[in-house]
Amino acid sequence: MQKQMTGNSFVFSLAEFSGALADMGVMLPLVLALISLNGMDATAAFFGIGLAYIVTALIYRLPIPVQPLKSVSALALALGLSPVIIITGAVWNAIAFLGLGFLGIDQWVHRFFPKPVVRGIQLGLAYLLFKSAWGLVSKTPQGWESAVPLAQISVSWNLILSLGAALALIFLIKWKKDYASLGVFGFGVFASTLHFGLPDLTLNVALPRMLPLIPTADQLWQGLILLALPQIPLSLGNSVYATADAARQYFNEKANHVTERRLMLTMGFNDLVASLIGGIPVCHGCGGLTAHYRLGARSGGAPLMLGGIFLALAIFGGQTVMSVFRLIPFPVLGILLAYVGWQHFLLIRDLEHTAQNWTTALLVLALAIWTGNLAIGFISAAVLYHVWGWVISRQSLMR
Repeated sequence: MQKQMTGNSFVFSLAEFSGALADMGVMLPLVLALISLNGMDATAAFFGIGLAYIVTALIYRLPIPVQPLKSVSALALALGLSPVIIITGAVWNAIAFLGLGFLGIDQWVHRFFPKPVVRGIQLGLAYLLFKSAWGLVSKTPQGWESAVPLAQISVSWNLILSLGAALALIFLIKWKKDYASLGVFGFGVFASTLHFGLPDLTLNVALPRMLPLIPTADQLWQGLILLALPQIPLSLGNSVYATADAARQYFNEKANHVTERRLMLTMGFNDLVASLIGGIPVCHGCGGLTAHYRLGARSGGAPLMLGGIFLALAIFGGQTVMSVFRLIPFPVLGILLAYVGWQHFLLIRDLEHTAQNWTTALLVLALAIWTGNLAIGFISAAVLYHVWGWVISRQSLMR
């Protein structure tokens, strides 16, 4: 169990800023892909994310993360869905979580998420983070296809970027851990600037439009079947119950106000805003919280700074700022993501050593590896846990 962190609700420092950047390994690849490949509006995407971070910072005063809805994003990319269909994912998520929050049934739903199931979700997410990290490290970024001749052999830029980021991360974790994320990002930007030079920027003030895309009934139905139904169980497990648990792990009583019901409401509100401006559907996430915390963030200052940056990018840069984000090579983000996955994996350490607990947690991991779907894993594990408990209680009564 981590020690309670004391101090101000909003701290603005290099360490806090470094921790704020730590979750970009999840955020940037998905956001850039949805803008570049699916045609999502960059101004609306950055504005929605920035506003969501600011709302989250002001409500929780802790480094609670904002992330793109992972299942929605993955399916949208795989199926080549249009922006209006993607927006329906935000619509349905807003309806679901505002409804659950206002009805106050989080305690009833909580029964399906006992601690072994939550630890299993976190274990499965660690695996998915490792998998994503490998995808980022192994894929050659655009413009880095050439190799570097070194001692009569050719070394790929992927290897150079990955090793450089790993060495920077290890050195800074040993020397100044709270600045590790900032140092890794700095290495990536430095390498890209040497390789490509500084990007050309044309800044124009722009704001997202209200209701730029209004889905039809058929599009809403497609969004429900294709995006919402696979996402909502995952959001309940990872964005609500596992995030609340991780907050208590890291901050103890300082996280008493990070309740499951409140996380439902803020997630629903943020997606309502995203649906109104044509932005990207977002959620919270225990992996993002681990990233922020383990790499230096301790207060609401981290999400507040990050929210301000995304809002500024939306208002002054929009589509033009995409070239700035491309200064951060994906292999660099992959190294950061692998470290976050390892730290997330370590959350399993406090699980009580019983056959029921560990079988439940490992079932989530096994099904996540087999199916690639965390929701299938934790739903199956929850059923196993409760059936196992029922059988044990029946056997006790019969004695």
